[in-house]
Amino acid sequence: MFRNSLMAAAAMIVFGSGAALAQGAPGGETWQFQCPAAGTTVEQSSGAALRYRAAAAAPATCNVGGQPRLLGYWSVREGFFQAGGARLAAAFSQGVDLNRMEPVTFEYFGPNRFAISTHYQETWRAAPGGAVTTPAGTFDTVKVTRDFQVIGAVFSYTQSVWFDRATNAPVQARVEHLNPVQASTLVNWVATDVSRRQATAAR
Repeated sequence: MFRNSLMAAAAMIVFGSGAALAQGAPGGETWQFQCPAAGTTVEQSSGAALRYRAAAAAPATCNVGGQPRLLGYWSVREGFFQAGGARLAAAFSQGVDLNRMEPVTFEYFGPNRFAISTHYQETWRAAPGGAVTTPAGTFDTVKVTRDFQVIGAVFSYTQSVWFDRATNAPVQARVEHLNPVQASTLVNWVATDVSRRQATAAR
C-alpha cells in the first residue's frame, strides 16, 4: 500500500452519494465496536503483533503501540482516513445492524508512490463472520471488508478482517488483490495467540 505518502496531501475529497452505514435497530444483530482492553496483545502468523493501549480520542480508534488505528487495525495515516474515516468511526462506534447494513463508499485524491495525484475509491461493509478457528482458539466474529481500487487503472484489492465479538480484537485477515508488489503491507495472517494481560505502565 502507499502508507504515509498516500495520506497527507489528499488534494480533493469526493464522497460517494447516498451510501451509508445503517444503524442498529431493535431486534437486529448489532455490533458496536469498542477498543480491546488495554494490555491485549494479538500475535500474528505473519510474525507481527498488535499491542493495545488505551482507546484514542477519536471514536472507534485505538492506540496500538504508539499509533492510533481505526478499529484497532487500519492506520489513521492512510489516505482513506481523511476521506471516510470519520464516517466509518462514527458508524462503528454507534453500532451497525449487521443484517441490514448498506455499504459505505467514498472517493478521494492523493499521491501514489510516484507522487502522482491519483483517484481512489473505497467501499466498506460489515457482516456476521461466523466461527473462525485459528491457533489462538475459536472465535465468534464480525467480518469487516474493505474494497479498494484506483479509478481508471487495474490496481485493486479486497481486504477482509475478522474481529472477535467478545474482545473486538482482530483474529484473521485475508487479502485478494492485483499487483501485490505495490501492496506489500497487505498480508494474510491468523492469530496465533490472543492474550488479555493487564496493561503495565501504558505510556
